[in-house]
Amino acid sequence: MASPSQSIQSPVRPGWGAAALVVAALAVSACATGQRPSFDADQPLVEATGDAAVDAVLDRLDAVGIARFTADFTVLTRLGGLESAATVVQADNSRRSITINDIRFLDGPSNAATCNLTTDECEAVINDARVSDVQLTHDFYASGPARRLRVDEARKLAPATGYESMIAGQPATCADVPVSGGTKTYCALDSGVLAKYDGNDLLIELTAFSDVPDETRFETS
Repeated sequence: MASPSQSIQSPVRPGWGAAALVVAALAVSACATGQRPSFDADQPLVEATGDAAVDAVLDRLDAVGIARFTADFTVLTRLGGLESAATVVQADNSRRSITINDIRFLDGPSNAATCNLTTDECEAVINDARVSDVQLTHDFYASGPARRLRVDEARKLAPATGYESMIAGQPATCADVPVSGGTKTYCALDSGVLAKYDGNDLLIELTAFSDVPDETRFETS
């Protein structure tokens, strides 16, 4: 099987090893300033929302960039009742593989790619349009729901309800956010990985989690 570096070429990105140290340092200073590092080290600091239940989940989603893991998900796209499978692998704080059905997104320090595992075809860019039919983006497992949660917090009808839950055998921190049209649920593991999102558009649930990255998920076919 061809490796991403053999099958595609793209501009070199700076390594993320040093960025992980920056994120860790910012996490310490955040306690005094009320700010937290964002999920992506290239993005600016974000402010706490002031809702304790929401911020507890955001604290975790924003910290996923320094974790190593393999996570499996089931996804229900409510419009059309589409059921999908997804797997996310993050290794060495610099390489990510996100597989949604037969589409695989590879994001690393020297290349980026979107590959069709059925046809063995890759393009040297992250192309979320490949999974638009299931209403997901490649960052659905952390920074995507973090953005959604901040929007929902800003328009919530009452304070969110926070609680702890066990999901896929892992402890998760959750927040139920009442918004127009119903209540949305967001849950995250301490590692920062999304454990559950339940909204009127999607239901995303973690089904398995390991702190060992699965290197086979970086293959392009």
